[in-house]
Amino acid sequence: MAFSRRDTIQLLVSGAVASAVFGLFKVSGAKEIPRPPGALEEKYFLQYCARCYRCVDVCPTDALRPAGLTGGIASFGTPVLLHKECIFCMACIKECPTGAIAKISRDEVDIGTAVIDRSTCLTWTGQEDCTRCYDACRYDAIILEKDKFPVVLEDPCTGCNACEKRCPTKPKSIVTYYDKVKRIPPPEKGVALRRVEEEDRGHARVEGFTEWLKKRIHKLGEHYGIIKEDEEE
Repeated sequence: MAFSRRDTIQLLVSGAVASAVFGLFKVSGAKEIPRPPGALEEKYFLQYCARCYRCVDVCPTDALRPAGLTGGIASFGTPVLLHKECIFCMACIKECPTGAIAKISRDEVDIGTAVIDRSTCLTWTGQEDCTRCYDACRYDAIILEKDKFPVVLEDPCTGCNACEKRCPTKPKSIVTYYDKVKRIPPPEKGVALRRVEEEDRGHARVEGFTEWLKKRIHKLGEHYGIIKEDEEE
């Protein structure tokens, strides 16, 4: 997809206008929607998020998608989390340049809680001694009662969904619910407008803003069906 100098200028102007429009709505009462791990409290997330889509681009499982208009104008274009696709890789946290996604550790992430259905669990129903959910949990959130029966501890459970993925029953006997999402309070200091690359990073970002913006516009066009992936000019 080729862009002329005139196209680039128009994109830059459009981007500036869009940022100004979004700025008018950022603090309005928008419906809270699922956010990336480490996201600030919704009011502040909307203030800090620059809609740069770097978190969307870097996500290896496509667990982040830009919000559409159904979430309200204040949330339009902001990243939405598909909980069950998230693998806690922390890439979005490292990539966010503004602080909308706080720099927290993996152990601080908390997006849900797993619940065991004892009426279908293989161990609880006596069908077999299954410990797959227990073996899959890396947060010590599942214990074996009487060294046999799996029990979820709510506090250490992060909602990583590893246990549900390992459960062999159909439907799953352990399911993650995302009603306990931890949101981070805003930092005391102001927003960082540009991410500083580490000096020792072997492959630091070198492309200019204009080049990045052109790619972003094209990718958004593909996402919303305006531009087809195989479209050639």
